Order: sequence, then structure tokens, then C-alpha cells
Amino acid sequence: MCIEQIAEIRNWILLFLATIGAIVTLKTFIDNIRQRRLDNTFKTLDYLRKHITKEQIDTFIELFHANNPLGVPENEFHLKEGRKDYIETMFSEGGCGNGDIHNMIEVFNLLAKSLNKNLLDEDLIWYEYGQIMLTCYRWTKYLEDHKEKQVDLSRREGMSDKEYKEFLKAWGEQLEGINKFFYDFNAYMKRATKELLGKSTKYYTYVE
Repeated sequence: MCIEQIAEIRNWILLFLATIGAIVTLKTFIDNIRQRRLDNTFKTLDYLRKHITKEQIDTFIELFHANNPLGVPENEFHLKEGRKDYIETMFSEGGCGNGDIHNMIEVFNLLAKSLNKNLLDEDLIWYEYGQIMLTCYRWTKYLEDHKEKQVDLSRREGMSDKEYKEFLKAWGEQLEGINKFFYDFNAYMKRATKELLGKSTKYYTYVE
């Protein structure tokens, strides 16, 4: 065997070893990412359990039934003692969602930033909170789709052209902020809902 052949065989062996080394390094890197994502997910679930209380979940269950899609108009809540509320006003002062539900959605909005970056195992999150997230998304999506109907933008009596333009500008800025507390949550759910619907989730309540 000539020197050139020995050198070529040596080069092939070195290439083979380098390839094996690269594969092992890549696998270790991927495994580390998966483990980090899993660790982050369990820490996040602990955080969610601390910040989504039993009282908040009880409020969710009550509103879930009050907004039963089988017998109640899409945007209405038929509450105890014959009282009614609406999605358009549920987060205003005294609204049925002001407080517990608003706080839950704010937590989900924070969570969505990490889910959108694929930093968490969404299957585990979905199993634990999928029903609540999906129902809250039904409400926030309605608000997003109908946000311009929440205010009366018609011209007020006695308004000059300048005053009306200033009025529209002010309300325009306010409308932009209406969905701020659920913007990232809606963006995530819009992308992920179709895929997640077929996956297992815990049920906190059922349609009656």
C-alpha cells in the first residue's frame, strides 16, 4: 500500500470520527434544549398553580355555564338571580370578568410569550389549562373581533370638524389599547388552537 493510499484512508477515518463527534455533540445539544424546556415547563406550571387560584377557577366555571353556547347568545352571560352581563362589558368595573378572569388572562398573556418562542412544552401546559385557555380565548377573540363596536364613534351634537377629529384620534388610541392585556395570548391561540384541539386536556367542568 502506497503512502498516498495510507494518507487517503487516514483522512477518511478522521472525517468519519469528526462526523460521529458532530452527531454526538448535536444530539447532546438537542437533549439539553429538551431538558431545559421541560424544566422551564414544570417551573411555569408551579407558577400557574400559585397565581391561578381555586377561587378564580370557580369563577371560570360559573361563567362557563353562564355563557353556555348551547342555550345562550354568543356574547351574553346569564348569571344567578336573572342578572345578565356581556362580553363587551365583562372586564369593566363591576363586570363579571373583572378581577378573577381578567387576572387569569393576564397570566396566560405572559405565558404566551414563552409559548410563542417554543420555550415550553405546550402539551403539558395544554393538558393542565387547555379548557380554561380555550374558553377565555373565545371571549377575548370576540372582543378583538368586535372592539370597534364597544364605543360610539358617531359625531356628537355641536362638535366642530377639529373637535371631531381629535375625538376620533383619542378613541383610536384607546381602541388600540383595549386588547393589550390579551394581545400575545390571542396571537398564540390563533396559531396553536387547531393543533391543540386534538390533544388531551383536563376538564374542569362540562356543558350541561
